Amino acid sequence: MTAPGSALTVHCSLLSTELATPLDVGLRRIAEAGFDGVQTEPPRAADLARFTGLVGEAALAVSGCCGITETQAAEPLFERAAAVGMISLNAQVDGYWRDDDWQDARIRELLDLSEQYRVPFFLETHRHRLTQDVRRTLALVGRHPTLALCGDFSHYTVMSELRAPWPDEWREALRSLAVRCGEIQARLNDGQRVQDPVELVPPAQQDEFFDLWRTARTQWHGPRFLATTELLPRSFGYDTTDLRGRPVGDIWQDSRQLLAELRRRLAGA
Repeated sequence: MTAPGSALTVHCSLLSTELATPLDVGLRRIAEAGFDGVQTEPPRAADLARFTGLVGEAALAVSGCCGITETQAAEPLFERAAAVGMISLNAQVDGYWRDDDWQDARIRELLDLSEQYRVPFFLETHRHRLTQDVRRTLALVGRHPTLALCGDFSHYTVMSELRAPWPDEWREALRSLAVRCGEIQARLNDGQRVQDPVELVPPAQQDEFFDLWRTARTQWHGPRFLATTELLPRSFGYDTTDLRGRPVGDIWQDSRQLLAELRRRLAGA
């Protein structure tokens, strides 16, 4: 049963159009592929006018993503996200080795900024961050009932080398986090790399991911549920090759394939 009033919205990471692609070309490519919006870092003040104009021409909504270091001031990111009209902001937040008091103070700060700037905030599940592992993340959301997540579950499946069928205890633990997600990042893997080409992920493994994403979709009660095809390019080190060293996969083709599958398998969830 679909959550009341919650609309499925699918965005594409701007990075999936490759770093060398001019902004206007990348935005046009995303719009023509049929995505509802684009996800990128909040633009800096000097780029705000141009970015806003090009996004408007492409008729795309915008969501935000960012990384926040331990010493970084978070408010400018929310301020920039609000200035460009981002529908939400997700973040990888450093400080996983800090104690609970430090982490809790950081989370309260981010939630307060989210309310102040009226930009929904989703804490991204990511290794080497506050959400380093499933146990720590479950404890974190337990202490912060209003904290919502961006589920990049590919990190956890790699940490535990999950391959279909996933063990029941792992599946249930991940579902416990999925019910707190207002966004998921649609990346697939076969248990060894954070991101695999769709063609290399067996159907049973794909089904495990889609079942997890469907759990998140059906349990979210916000105005929209965001799914982002955040497939990162080879320039980020995501380089899959065959035994002869030849590149395998195409992140742009995978992005469009995932768009179609997300709409087919989650829209009526």
